[in-house]
Amino acid sequence: MLHNRFDQVLLFEDSIARSRRFLPLTYTRPASLLRVGMFTMLERLCLLAEKEKVILHTSKLVAKAVADRQQIPVNTFDPNKHTLFLNARAFLNGTLTMALSRYEDDCALTTEDGSETLAMCYRKTPDVLREQIEAGEAITYRHPGKCISTPVKSFDSLWSMLHYNAQAIFEDVELAKSSGKMKSRYTGEVPGVLSAKPANISIHPTAQVGLGTVLDATDGPIVIEEGVRIFPNCTIMGPCVIGKDSLVKIGAKIYEGTTIGPVCKVGGEIENSIVLSHSNKQHDGYLGHSYLGQWVNLGADTNTSDLKNDYSNVKVFPENEEIDTGSLFVGLLMGDHSKSAINTQFNTGTVVGVSSNIFDAGFPPKWIPSFSWGGASELVSYRADKAIDVARKVLQRRKLELLPSEEELLKALAKV
Repeated sequence: MLHNRFDQVLLFEDSIARSRRFLPLTYTRPASLLRVGMFTMLERLCLLAEKEKVILHTSKLVAKAVADRQQIPVNTFDPNKHTLFLNARAFLNGTLTMALSRYEDDCALTTEDGSETLAMCYRKTPDVLREQIEAGEAITYRHPGKCISTPVKSFDSLWSMLHYNAQAIFEDVELAKSSGKMKSRYTGEVPGVLSAKPANISIHPTAQVGLGTVLDATDGPIVIEEGVRIFPNCTIMGPCVIGKDSLVKIGAKIYEGTTIGPVCKVGGEIENSIVLSHSNKQHDGYLGHSYLGQWVNLGADTNTSDLKNDYSNVKVFPENEEIDTGSLFVGLLMGDHSKSAINTQFNTGTVVGVSSNIFDAGFPPKWIPSFSWGGASELVSYRADKAIDVARKVLQRRKLELLPSEEELLKALAKV
């Protein structure tokens, strides 16, 4: 376990983590709080190290809101303690954990080609590295000494997370089992539920699965977490994760490679997508190869395209920068607090910022800045005070409070 070796573990962001390839999700969170598979990087690390030893690193704009919500140190640490610096984009699976268990002080762990630093370890942190962390700057420091390469998965974009999500679920299930986190009540039969390959199905004791539901774990595990309610006549195909206290509405069709975060409401057709907590896609409509932030709401019959008619690579345009994803399949990337009205349609590779309200007939632009209001015919600015008031009301409905630092972050993003 990592806590036996290090006094503190710091999840750092490099220039790739700060790039537009992770927008719009990293407008409001560090890369270490992005979910892939069952867990975020922070959650995965906390299975292997005490949370009290974990420190996050992110931009100064986001730092205060993250520290307040997560109740964890951000951009502050003791440079004289034995510290593991771990890249927030690295996938903390068995391969990386094994490499870290054999890790030497004062050296760097890199990808096989040596192009990316995955981890660094120091008993006394060099001044340059300390200054970059405390200033909230992207880490550009490269260890000058010994480097050890290892075949570890790292993510270079949101779509790389989407395309690895099915495999990540496989690996996270093993991590959850070995850590004792996974509690299953599956006994071979659930009354009124049709199951394929039940050994691959984990249902928490407090979860409810409705009559007529099909759980098909032939191609990978299905994890149904604490407090989940699955309404009757749903079909779920593994690998798939339904997060804590989520609802799956009647007749939902959820395909492989999908992770639904905690406290979500989902329905309709969902394929190979990741949805963070407190977001809703309750109604009919297709969501494919998409990544949704927190507090998102998709109106009834919202549909996403995730494949171009000419079968060419999907291009995305975050902040109007053209990026070739190298993939045939990329759907919608939507930031926190954004919403779509009924019958909204999103083109392949659409990126929507934070606190936008999208409606109108036709396809809206493929890049929709934060605090936008409208759709295909026109986009205007959504007043920040109105958007923040809505965000406050949405959290209150879940008995949560919009923290002052989160409100300040939204105000700052409205000016960007």
